[in-house]
Amino acid sequence: MHLASHNAPVYALCMAESNEVFFSGGGDKVVAKWNVKESLQLPFTVRTESPIYALVWDSQSSMLFIGCSEGKIHAVNAETKAEEKAWSLHHDGVFDLKIDHQRRRLLAAGGDGVLSVWDLSSMQLRRTIPLSEGKLRQLALSPDGRCLAVTDNQGPVHVLDGETFHSLATLNAHADGSMSAAWHPTKPVLLTGGKDAYLRCWNAADNYKEVLNFAAHLSGIYSIVFLNDGKRFATCSRDKSIKIWDAQSLDPLQKIEYAQGGHKHSVNKLLVLDSYMVSAGDDRQLNVFGV
Repeated sequence: MHLASHNAPVYALCMAESNEVFFSGGGDKVVAKWNVKESLQLPFTVRTESPIYALVWDSQSSMLFIGCSEGKIHAVNAETKAEEKAWSLHHDGVFDLKIDHQRRRLLAAGGDGVLSVWDLSSMQLRRTIPLSEGKLRQLALSPDGRCLAVTDNQGPVHVLDGETFHSLATLNAHADGSMSAAWHPTKPVLLTGGKDAYLRCWNAADNYKEVLNFAAHLSGIYSIVFLNDGKRFATCSRDKSIKIWDAQSLDPLQKIEYAQGGHKHSVNKLLVLDSYMVSAGDDRQLNVFGV
């Protein structure tokens, strides 16, 4: 199933108020809202001044946070579409946003190499944590909230304590740049993907020892998501493909290219919604797959 309304590459996806509704955003500076079950674009549009790189929705406050290419974060009430806050802390793009629901914090990965931490109750900045001279690309919070993985386009993956942000490990992960990360939902395992097209697995219970690595794609791996059954995960890449993997053996199960309903160009983001997976690409398309 194809959904198309954006007029530029789509970089950001996030779930909205249910497992059937999601937001998308990209280079056309527009946030759109969709009902995936009904293949329907909903009457919701938010426009920003610069391309959109990251989206996250807070279920408790109904606030939509938008990270943009010039470093600004917009806080928009998803019910009224009114902007309630706009922060200009970062000096480069905001490439990822995550909600730490347990501690009521918003985490932002800056292209200036800074991780920023915002209190969701007061909407105030709590901390800035310089991690790199390069760009921070993606954030992955472990299921128990104890560990935060931060990918770095200079190569490392920074693993931080989820409460204090003290360093737990610095993984020499992907020499050309670390792009994506995801925690296994039931095992102490961190998966990372890089510009080198490699997928790497790290054992968090054994001092983050690398236990497996292999070339999973032909180009950079931009997103890793676990499907809701916990038995499979998916990756997407600049090589225009999406792959489904066995989460236990890491054997490939399925490859989705344009001929199978995939994308003509780079696949930038994946989102899992109940029994659906949504992909976003440089071809301006949103594709929906039953999983």
